Amino acid sequence: MLSLIELAKEGNLEKTGAKPKLPIKVDGVSSETLDVYKIPLEYIYYNDKNGRIATGISQYHDELHPANDHEDPQYNNFVAKLIEQDNSSALKRTEKSIQESGQQVYGYVLDDGRIIDGNRRFTALRNIHQSTGRTVYFEAVVLPFSYDNSTERAKIKKLELAIQMGVEERQNYDPVDLAVDIYQTTGGDDPIMTQADYAADSHMRPTEVKKYYDGAVYMKKFLEFIGAPENNFNIIKESKVWSLFYEMGKSLSKNFGDDSESQVRKNETMNSYFGVILYQIHVGVSGNTARTHIREYGKNVVNSVDNEDFNDDVADIVDDLSESLQDDEIHTTSDLMKSLTDENDTVEALGDTFDTYMRNARNSESVDKFIRNIKQNVKYYHDLNEDGGLIGSLRYNEVSEDQLKELQKYMRDLNQLSEELFSKYGDEIR
Repeated sequence: MLSLIELAKEGNLEKTGAKPKLPIKVDGVSSETLDVYKIPLEYIYYNDKNGRIATGISQYHDELHPANDHEDPQYNNFVAKLIEQDNSSALKRTEKSIQESGQQVYGYVLDDGRIIDGNRRFTALRNIHQSTGRTVYFEAVVLPFSYDNSTERAKIKKLELAIQMGVEERQNYDPVDLAVDIYQTTGGDDPIMTQADYAADSHMRPTEVKKYYDGAVYMKKFLEFIGAPENNFNIIKESKVWSLFYEMGKSLSKNFGDDSESQVRKNETMNSYFGVILYQIHVGVSGNTARTHIREYGKNVVNSVDNEDFNDDVADIVDDLSESLQDDEIHTTSDLMKSLTDENDTVEALGDTFDTYMRNARNSESVDKFIRNIKQNVKYYHDLNEDGGLIGSLRYNEVSEDQLKELQKYMRDLNQLSEELFSKYGDEIR
């Protein structure tokens, strides 16, 4: 197995002369004992534990296995394309900068060549080598850690978070990538660290880390619901519906307890959410508009007495849709879109029910608002009467006889109108 540290000890890696400064304290290493080395590109490979990369390779989990270019370039070639697609202009700027001035910022790698920081710089160097034939090196700090050692994983992750999201330079993570990273790091049977540790090391609020984790949980359940591989998060990313799972997680946490009965209703509501999300995808609603719709659904249906009725009304439709999608074997976003088109009648039936409940909820909200306005007006006159018929610091010696007669007229009109409205409402009740 490759060991960059052993290569360095044998004199087979050249030091650049730069002395790294770690962004945080990490047990077992210090800036004084570390050096920056010029590492041949063939010894380096992308980190499949990184949230961004894990999302990109998720649908090819069985086909791609982490390896450096010396062992099998297929893995690095695939990830390099993902990085270019993610931000081609930034990659071109990095290439241009390195060609003109050399690599200005060193990266971080583990003893076996796994990149902890420097994916774009490494990609740029590979492109330069492939296009020019020049021998170039990846300049990086070699950390004496390995993912194979479970006790060292937390140290690796702390440093990665400090570099990419913490004190050194907070990068804009795609929310799906961030959710996956939080889930992989803090979840499962053997978590690398707790959610509280992740929050501290990434400078996020613990409550926000929890919301991203919950969003990842529901993404996985959704992928299972449609019959896709449970880690094929690219479907979520390409459909641009992450925010729906984020909002869904918040709503379900808020509206359901931990008792068995609540959990049953929660699971029923979760499936209804999945149906609504599929409807949103089918009609092409995404981004902020879809987020607004799902928030209104949570507010007006899930958080209301109508939720159980809605779940009952769509249960058969949702089950039929899930079974049909699972039979179609969904692997890509295109597969999902085609299957939803084939199931247009089912999806539209679900959408019609959803629209009806949302419309009724909005109308009900308007009625509630109307009643609140009437109540506020009644309170105004009640307070006016309690204060002797005038407001604030007004005194009767400041009000003329004509003004008092005018006030009497308005009160008489108000009394007559209230009697008429009282009768109208009574007629409707009968």
